[in-house]
Amino acid sequence: MNASYLSTRKIMDDILFKRFYSKNLGISFFYNASLLPQNDYSIDNTNYSLNLRNKDLQFNLIKLSTEANVGLRIFGLEQGLKSSLGDIEILIEEVGTQPSELNGNKTAYTTSIYPSESGNIKIKRFLVSHDGQGYLLAFQNKVEQFESEESQETFDTILDTFKFLK
Repeated sequence: MNASYLSTRKIMDDILFKRFYSKNLGISFFYNASLLPQNDYSIDNTNYSLNLRNKDLQFNLIKLSTEANVGLRIFGLEQGLKSSLGDIEILIEEVGTQPSELNGNKTAYTTSIYPSESGNIKIKRFLVSHDGQGYLLAFQNKVEQFESEESQETFDTILDTFKFLK
């Protein structure tokens, strides 16, 4: 390949996708450039969560605390995921264990509806434990937009490129 093609490809990739990389969170992945971070990592090095958003389409990630990791080891992934659900959420997919693992790690998952005055939100959650460190991932959008090509491509890109740094 010639240098101009690679340069053009790099520009296109930078426009379409961005790479999230955080030693603090211990993860990296690519995401659609239309998603904008809702928190700033350059100022707060103790931040253990991430929120990427484009209107109602969101990706949230939380690195679990030491205490939550202890609970995860005692009670397991499925129970840990159930404890992350809000009181008013309606389960539309029972909590289960992912047959295909996230980046080589066993993963619990569920899907729920969060009733809201501005419209119901569909949320797909994954709880994964990597070397004893738990991570909660949540993809959400309005119910009527959740299955759209844009939403699914956004979610798939993150999941397909998700890597643990350790």
